[in-house]
Amino acid sequence: MVENPLAVFFHRGELQNKKMYYTYCKACVAEELKRAGATSTTLTQGNQAFKDACTAVGSTRGEKNAWIAHILGGRIPCPYASAEATAEATLQRTGSQSEKRQRTESTPTAAIDASAPPPKKQKTQSTLSNLVFRRNDMPYSPEEKVALEAQALRAIVSSGAPFQLFADPEMKILFGIMRTTAPDALPSPKVIGGRLLNSAAEEVEEKIKKVMKGKLLGICTDGWKGNHRETVNGLCTNVDFKVYLLELINATADKKDGPSQCENFAKMIDRVELKYGCFVIYLTTDANGGSKKGRILLGKQRPWLILPSCWAHQFQLILGDYFKVNDTATYIAEDATGLIAWINNHSRVRMIFDEAQRTITQNAGRILVLAYFVANLTRWTTHFVAFMRLFLMREALEVAVLQNRAAIIAAQVGAAVSTDAARLKEDAEKYCALIRDRNFWDGLETVLGDLEPICLGTNINQKDSARPDQVLLTIAGIFLRFAEHPELEVKAAMLKRIEKRWLDCDQPVFLLALILNPFEKCSCFGPNANLNQLKCRNMLLVLYRRIKSRPDNPDTSEEKAEKDKELSKPFMQYLAGTGHFADLNDWEEIEVSLGGNTDPILAWEALADSRHLAELANFAISILKIVVNQAGCERTFSRTKIEQADHRNRLGLDKMDKRTKVRADICADHERQGLIKPRQGRKNHKSVGALLAVARYRDLLEDQEDEDPNERGRALVSSTDGWRTEMVKWVADSKAAEVVERAEAVEKAKWKAQRETLGLDSDSGLEEEDTPRLPKTPRWKPITLATLFGLSEKPLKRKPSARVLEEEERLMEALAEMEALAKIEARADADEDARMDDGAIKIDSDDEYR
Repeated sequence: MVENPLAVFFHRGELQNKKMYYTYCKACVAEELKRAGATSTTLTQGNQAFKDACTAVGSTRGEKNAWIAHILGGRIPCPYASAEATAEATLQRTGSQSEKRQRTESTPTAAIDASAPPPKKQKTQSTLSNLVFRRNDMPYSPEEKVALEAQALRAIVSSGAPFQLFADPEMKILFGIMRTTAPDALPSPKVIGGRLLNSAAEEVEEKIKKVMKGKLLGICTDGWKGNHRETVNGLCTNVDFKVYLLELINATADKKDGPSQCENFAKMIDRVELKYGCFVIYLTTDANGGSKKGRILLGKQRPWLILPSCWAHQFQLILGDYFKVNDTATYIAEDATGLIAWINNHSRVRMIFDEAQRTITQNAGRILVLAYFVANLTRWTTHFVAFMRLFLMREALEVAVLQNRAAIIAAQVGAAVSTDAARLKEDAEKYCALIRDRNFWDGLETVLGDLEPICLGTNINQKDSARPDQVLLTIAGIFLRFAEHPELEVKAAMLKRIEKRWLDCDQPVFLLALILNPFEKCSCFGPNANLNQLKCRNMLLVLYRRIKSRPDNPDTSEEKAEKDKELSKPFMQYLAGTGHFADLNDWEEIEVSLGGNTDPILAWEALADSRHLAELANFAISILKIVVNQAGCERTFSRTKIEQADHRNRLGLDKMDKRTKVRADICADHERQGLIKPRQGRKNHKSVGALLAVARYRDLLEDQEDEDPNERGRALVSSTDGWRTEMVKWVADSKAAEVVERAEAVEKAKWKAQRETLGLDSDSGLEEEDTPRLPKTPRWKPITLATLFGLSEKPLKRKPSARVLEEEERLMEALAEMEALAKIEARADADEDARMDDGAIKIDSDDEYR
């Protein structure tokens, strides 16, 4: 075997295995011996110095590749190798590679032995870089693109962003960072505002149809001015105390008189019933001239409808009534508004007052600087909130004026000269004197005490879940509050105006709602209310027959009479606590079974499965679910003002309608999924317990929702002139309402005189000749709040008429017959339980469970 030429550059050592020796680089060993001081005569393998040098250098495997690696090195070659060794190692490394390459290329195919097995193909790791996409470069599948487009629409609608959001270059760059193909997959503004919005709106419509189908419900409508100065009417419904927008209508060309409004209301009801397959039993509007007259005419045409006014708006009008009958309160409110505006409009003056707040609160352990609120005409309770905030700052304002009066005047005047300086100084001195005026603060405290119950009632009545019984109790609460007012003139005027608003509404709906509240019944009424069982039963039958008098009611006369019995008999038992209600006389047990919940709807739903109580329970639920406010429409207006902002004023009514519906659906999804924080109860009112006379309803504010956090009103009362303008509007609205009422009274008197001339009974009703006639029942005579809630000084002593005595006699006979039948049924049930079935085996009770 020919020895490799590189072997001459290495010493051979001990045998490593059967074929290979340990070798040591001669150049490295010589360098180590030189470092140790050895002479050339000692360079023999037997002496100890050589062995030590070899150990210090280290061995190399005795084969070619190891020698080449040692001499040439991977990164650092052997520093002591000779030039010959380096040349030989280089030659062998390059020669072996080229020889292998030449041998592969020069070997002819014919020279390969056909009988020899084919050479094994060397396996190499394949690369996927050219076959797959990087994560950021992954294209979207068709399904992913559809999902991306749908989510893009939801993001735009939910955030209130414009349709052009994803067309912005910076937005595309942002999505490109997350995924390079995302900008190409983002939908264009035309696609978002067209196909995607239409598809999402259709899905929401289908959801609303499923919710409304086959239900008894109500609608509300109100109008406002859009950015294009067109009149827009919003149409909403309330299903199980949840508001849904049904339609936005361009009503610019519509007339606002009573007959035209009546026609529009009728068309709205017909469209809703036809499109959604529901039954509209009530319509709520505000009480302005055209709407009120339209509701009156619609009630004559369709007597089965309940047509209440918005009681949240009525309480706002009561606030206007208070300022109209109380001149002192008007002046104090005007001064308070001017003071707030003066501080807000002069930043240097405000800084002095803020420093006073900071000093006072710092002494209390927490630095707190409060802002100055401004009343907003579109927020019905902000007058109270603004004045209350000012009253809370009284101490800081007085301290600032006492210590820094000259600085306040100097900050107000500033660099002004001559006439302007004199005017500014006069204003500053005026408001400084107002702050030091104790009579102003005492008067403001009195005004706040009067405003708070009105605002509390407004907050309660603008809830989406405000039931008629709750509304009646808030009316009674504000009535009783002003019945104790120390100023006799204010007391008399306010009681008269509140009574007038109560007498103008559909009283049986509210009274029955309170009576059908099993946790209240008639306990809230005073001793002179005269609401005996017979009168309550007649009131119930009148309202029941009225609602059931729809032309499309398929019941025959016999079926209607049978349902009247199914309604009146359990109702009498309900009032007396007998029959099926004998075991439910203690409603506290039901309250415990409902987890402490005093919701009357839950109580009636628990009784609706009973065959004997189903008719009464279902009717009670439909009455208690009536919502007499337009808060849903008001929130829709606020949202559309954001959607149709100044920079988006070309947004059409159709797209605005669809965006509003889709956004409401998205918000509902967020609430169900817990993605948004639930709203907490209001904390505006600190003395709720003293505002309402009925203790059970003192916590009505705790479950109500706040307005949309994005809502921003624009009708701010930020000056004394603004307050005076508002007062003028309130007075004008009041006069307009009085004109309408006088016109109605004149029309009513004329029509009554015509009937008397024709020999007709003037008390037979005020319906027109073509009005569908209701079943004959005693007419309802309005009852005043003073009578209902015990303010009358003397009990009513009226001799009952013969008809009343006859009806009471029939009622007593019916009750006696009902009790006798109940005893017979109970005896029959006992006999049936005692009789054994065929094949039954009698088992002693002691052995039954053994």
